[in-house]
Amino acid sequence: MCSVGGVLIFGNDWEDAREAFLRIVERSVSRGRDSWGIVFLRDDGSFASCRGLGPPSGAGECVFSVDGVRAAIFNLRAEPTTEHVSAKTEDDVQPMVGEYIAVSHNGTIANDRELEARFGLRRKSRIDAAVLPPLLERVWDGSLEGLRHVLVDLVVGSYALAVLDRRRPGRLWLATNFKPLYLMWDGELGALFFASYDTFLEEGGPIWRRRPTMRLEPYTALEVGVDGTWRELGLWRRDEVRRVLVVASGGLDSTTAAAKLKRDGYEVALLHFNYRHVAEDREREAVRRIADALGVPLIEVDTDFFARVGSSPLLGEGEISDRNGGMGGAEYAHEWVPARNFVFVALAVALAEAWGFDAVALGVNLEEAGAYPDNEPEFYRLLNGVLPYATGPQRRVRLLMPVGELVKHEIVRLGLEVGAPLHHTWSCYRDGPTHCGRCGPCYMRRVAFRINGVRDPVPYDLPPDVEEEFWRGTADYWSLEPRRSAP
Repeated sequence: MCSVGGVLIFGNDWEDAREAFLRIVERSVSRGRDSWGIVFLRDDGSFASCRGLGPPSGAGECVFSVDGVRAAIFNLRAEPTTEHVSAKTEDDVQPMVGEYIAVSHNGTIANDRELEARFGLRRKSRIDAAVLPPLLERVWDGSLEGLRHVLVDLVVGSYALAVLDRRRPGRLWLATNFKPLYLMWDGELGALFFASYDTFLEEGGPIWRRRPTMRLEPYTALEVGVDGTWRELGLWRRDEVRRVLVVASGGLDSTTAAAKLKRDGYEVALLHFNYRHVAEDREREAVRRIADALGVPLIEVDTDFFARVGSSPLLGEGEISDRNGGMGGAEYAHEWVPARNFVFVALAVALAEAWGFDAVALGVNLEEAGAYPDNEPEFYRLLNGVLPYATGPQRRVRLLMPVGELVKHEIVRLGLEVGAPLHHTWSCYRDGPTHCGRCGPCYMRRVAFRINGVRDPVPYDLPPDVEEEFWRGTADYWSLEPRRSAP
């Protein structure tokens, strides 16, 4: 495993950029201390290099001794146990250099010997990365599509890598599957820097002193040229979403999400968690009816994990909020279950990966994001960014939010439009024979249906006159006491 990094100079500023380049090399030592190497590509198409064992103590002298540099790549290696070389030569120190290709690689190539035999390659070191320069020189046509073919169809393993071609000194190729790689643009220096971590690039301070930094998205190849070329290409074998696993509670949001996905042509299955909460029986009955109505499979998972966690009225510890007739429960997370959606997503992604689903969908939405942090769409956007690090190589699972940008009355409208079986849904936090009409979810769904001018199809445990006044919008709803059903 390694730190990789480098720079592409767009102007004539190598003399100014090399101090910044050196600082990045020195910061990168936390990911590799066994050996270090730098390969420089000059404007005339020639390579120069410096290498050493241990941390990069001699890197400064090296960097300031080379002139006319258009691009440079470096590698600080943490030597894996599977590739320990007791007596190293220069050929055992990355970056690896061939006749005209230089590569800095972080990761593991599991089929290096097979590639060597298949293509009749001669490499200079038994270290797996040494197979890359001769492989590229043998089969790569220099295009981004050709690099994708090499990495997706030929190489087995993990990688974040940088490629230089001395025949084209003004170009740089970067690629990664699940190994990290970040880029930073320095406009003053006219230089594009890259490294394994953003912290190796950034120097902190106020925002106006910082330089734009971005992550190269997992499973992406990038070609950059000093002529302004910038091309990206995905490295997933399959990028299409066909099969979707919907985390379904039996409520309005997930039911509408599932119905919309089914209408849009996806192969949908529902995933429901029975996690020992107060309304578990009602939700289980609802989600089974919903699955039958939609004609989709239902997967149920029983877990007592959250019963062990406790600390929530939904788990029987404390009272469900009735404040302001349910408005209080709609506006604040009184019934918060610690990290519930985070745990559900992790379990759902594991099932999706194992059973061949392309995506996991949830009923998270803007309305409930006002009270519940784990309903905030930003949470799932960020999770999507890290999921390639949580699943196996080329096992892509994405998170979808079909109602993520909607509030409750918009969800009801969408549910009606797509024919969702809303009459089967259960939203109440309590375990009565009917919805209580006073908790936060009851309040939100009742108002949402009224906004749409449609009667809520589920009954509530409230007097008929209260129901009628509420429908007409004349009731001081939150000041009324509900009728409690007999046990």
